[in-house]
Amino acid sequence: MPRPDENPLARMVEKLGERARIPDKAIEAILQMPYVEKQLHPGSFLVREGAFADKCGVLVSGLIVYQKTNRDGDRQILSIKMPGDMLGLQSLYLDMPDYDIQALTRCKTVIVPSDLLKAISEEFVVVRHAISNIMLTEASILRELILNIGRRDARARLAHFLCEFAVRIGGTDKINNRSFELPLTQEQLGDALGLTAVHINRTLQLLTRDSLIARDGKNIRFIDWDRLQDIADFSTRYLHFAK
Repeated sequence: MPRPDENPLARMVEKLGERARIPDKAIEAILQMPYVEKQLHPGSFLVREGAFADKCGVLVSGLIVYQKTNRDGDRQILSIKMPGDMLGLQSLYLDMPDYDIQALTRCKTVIVPSDLLKAISEEFVVVRHAISNIMLTEASILRELILNIGRRDARARLAHFLCEFAVRIGGTDKINNRSFELPLTQEQLGDALGLTAVHINRTLQLLTRDSLIARDGKNIRFIDWDRLQDIADFSTRYLHFAK
């Protein structure tokens, strides 16, 4: 077995460890699970809605989305997973997913059998608590998305999305003048926010014109973070960052 710092499953241990103090025996059990390192190209699927699912894992690099599509082919992005995030935890308890898991960019994942991780969580209650914490946080983020789409105008919606994306991918320190890459197309942003690509384009121009952000290709730089947060009605409370 690779050393803990070389084992790809160390990313899973790290994520669980953000939510609970994982004992050494549990860490050893996690690191000993069989795993597959899976590369995904943009647009490829890790899980399909309605297909049997018995695997879960962790995202090592890239961005992945959870999404649903109606019969007309219209997509709603429900969640964006970032490096270090767990994937497919629902399969620990439900083997028929009601959503797709799709790569947004080139991705590297580490996949394990769900029944083995579930068995570890049943043996070590602290692991179960960590998994529950992660799943409850995912539900909290989804509730905020529902509020964002249902009760905020386009300007506030997009501002909120940018705020959340920035703090999830880079933390909350020194936001002003920080730049980050936003690899989503305007169509994908629309799928996440319930807006057309044209509306997204106009709203990005508005945020730029109002000196809230600056854009250079796919790079976004925050010019006035405090005002952007105020427009978005943004707080990190619902993200339940580990203390």
